[in-house]
Amino acid sequence: MPFNRRLLVCAAALFVTGASLAQADYPNRPIKVIVPFPAGGVTDIGSRIILDRMSQSLNVPVVVDNRPGAGTKLGTGVAVKSAKDGYTLYMSNSSYAILPVIDPEAGYDAERDLAPIGLGATYGMAVVVNPALSAKTMGELLTLAKQTPGKLAYGSAGMGSGSHFMGEHLKQLTGTNILHVPYKSTSLAVQDVAGGRVDLAFDGAVKPLVDAGKVRIIAVTGAVRDPRFPQVPTVAEAGLGDFTFESWLGLFAPTDTPERVIVRLNQSMNEALADPGVKQRLAELGLTPGGGNPAFLKKQVSADLVKYRKIAAETRIKLQ
Repeated sequence: MPFNRRLLVCAAALFVTGASLAQADYPNRPIKVIVPFPAGGVTDIGSRIILDRMSQSLNVPVVVDNRPGAGTKLGTGVAVKSAKDGYTLYMSNSSYAILPVIDPEAGYDAERDLAPIGLGATYGMAVVVNPALSAKTMGELLTLAKQTPGKLAYGSAGMGSGSHFMGEHLKQLTGTNILHVPYKSTSLAVQDVAGGRVDLAFDGAVKPLVDAGKVRIIAVTGAVRDPRFPQVPTVAEAGLGDFTFESWLGLFAPTDTPERVIVRLNQSMNEALADPGVKQRLAELGLTPGGGNPAFLKKQVSADLVKYRKIAAETRIKLQ
């Protein structure tokens, strides 16, 4: 074999061996996790609780990189185009499956462009109103909305977000006219509910504001009551049986990330979710720990695509 050819063969062998060794000792440097929301909301806080514990078992820093903007499109786009080496991951909620339903320019396919790692948690949302609002129950809120069409306003986490779909589905089911005000996160929307700038919002991380009397919770959107607010009925109990919304936290990697990397990250996530301290902190946010293999998250994404396509068709929800 000529010398130059032998040199190329040896170089190629060294490259493959080096890549294999790099995967074998994964991870050996910090991992960045893109969260397409600002800091402070339930998605951000819940993600940090899980990822902080994962950093212990992975023995490297796992750092959240908040990338809000354009209805999660900005952060998701960065994640989809990231290197497929396991050092840039993505953690989001059901908005990941929702945005492509109504935005043909979302820039990604929710079932193909990111590989599921694990389901972090599931959770319902609280329906909160400003304490000065006369409505103290879901029924009273809907009565007020019908008596004053176009006067009430709800805040969402942005166009195409889960809370946007909740608001529009509520309007469609009840025949009410409630103004939509998009924010960059549900936490910002809830802050404006407390400040009296919008009348209601949907969020999970509301207990501190409820306890402080800055917002009033009138219902929860999950299938069952929230253990943090056992006296608060579900929206379905209030007479809207078709209105049940539960979101989730999911961890993803760019598609074609090596399988052994996905397996290692899934193992670490399951270890984190089994930790009693993590369970307690998630419960304080109203989150139920998830777990299982990547197929559980894949199934959740597929189910949400079906659900939200149906709602989009019924409500004619649009980005503008």
